[in-house]
Formats: sequence, structure tokens, C-alpha cells
Amino acid sequence: MHAVSARSLAAEVSGLPLSIVLADGETLAAIRERIQAGEEIESIALVPPFHVSDDDAYLVLPEDIGVELREMFAEGDVDLLGDAMREGLFVIGTLEKEGRGKMRLAVDEVEIVERLLAKMPYADTVEIGRGADPLATLNALPQCKNTVASSFVDMAGFQKIVRATEHAGPSWRAPSDRKDMAGVDPTFAWSRRLPDGRIGVEAALFCEYEEHVIVLRPVALRLAVTRPIEASP
Repeated sequence: MHAVSARSLAAEVSGLPLSIVLADGETLAAIRERIQAGEEIESIALVPPFHVSDDDAYLVLPEDIGVELREMFAEGDVDLLGDAMREGLFVIGTLEKEGRGKMRLAVDEVEIVERLLAKMPYADTVEIGRGADPLATLNALPQCKNTVASSFVDMAGFQKIVRATEHAGPSWRAPSDRKDMAGVDPTFAWSRRLPDGRIGVEAALFCEYEEHVIVLRPVALRLAVTRPIEASP
């Protein structure tokens, strides 16, 4: 199917959980050129590992970038995260077997992620600082509940997000006193302060077992107070 208008698609997919899949970098570069030329994209050959999205929604990354994405978040490398958005593709589609150990992603809708983000609103704007527990508010957002055991944000991650001009790193870690959660993966977030004063979470990466799910623009924060915010007991 032809690439759809980034403007018409962007509002529909902010906050949508995207399963991360990988493809050959040269293949994706050629597809990006075809998208920019307005050509039809029917399918994309993938490389392992393969993860099926419950929503048929995918972020397709070059293999060399995809395998390092978690480390980019963990190390706070916002420049490389920007590269991932420039080189990645957003796809609505379905995985189809092509042969033993081979899969293709049949494309219904496709857009270059960077072009999509240029038009994408935040899925929610949440006001922080008027008595409500910010962690409870943020962790209750449907688009921020993408794993069984982990959460979107804890107090340490929240404070880093609201205090930095731009930040990438862990936004939630399993509590140290919860021995039953010792093996639960962290959640990661990339955020930046916006011209209107809000703090926009550009992306959140949820990790569970070997599957990674990314949510683009899940929420923006509007701070009602400037003093440090603490969660209620």
C-alpha cells in the first residue's frame, strides 16, 4: 500500500505500542527512498528475532541500530536515538512466513518515523503538582501499561525527566526490596523540554523477556509547581 499522509496518520498513532522488528539497513534505506518518492511498499523482509504485535503496529529498525536500542536508552545517547527515528519506519501490517526461518512484514500503512513525529501530538498532557501522586497518574495511563510486571515511571526516573532539558535513561526500576521482581527489566524514557514549557516524553521503551515495545509520544507533562515533587506515601 502507498505511504499514507503523515499528518492524517500521526494523531491516530501517538501512544500506540509498537513492537520492534529488524531489517537489513540497506533494504530500509532503499524503502525510505521509495516512500519519499511516493512509491508503493507491499512488504519488508525482516531478520530475526520476530515479535508479533497485538495491534499489528511495528517500528522497523536497521538491524545494527535495533540491537543497540536498549543500550542507547540506558546510556542516554539522544543523538543515536535521533538517528533511530530518522532511519526507522512505522508500519501497520502483519507478519507472514516466507520460508523456514524467514518472515516478511506485509504493509498496510507505512511512514518514515521522523516524518511522522514532525506531525505527531502527545497522546496525553498531564498536569503535575496539584496534590495528586504523579506516579499513580502517569502509571495509570493506558499507553504506559505495556508489560505485566513493570511500570512506566518511578520517583527517581520522574525527577530526572522533569529536571532535565533533555534526558534519556531508565524511568522505572524494580524496587530493591521486592526480591520477587529481581529479574524484571527496567523501563526507559527519552524526554525533552518543549518551547511551550511542557516536558514531552518522546518515547518510552518497555522491555519484558526478549521483546521490546516502544511507545512514541505517550505523554507530555505540564508542571503546576517548580519545586521538587514527591509522591504521596
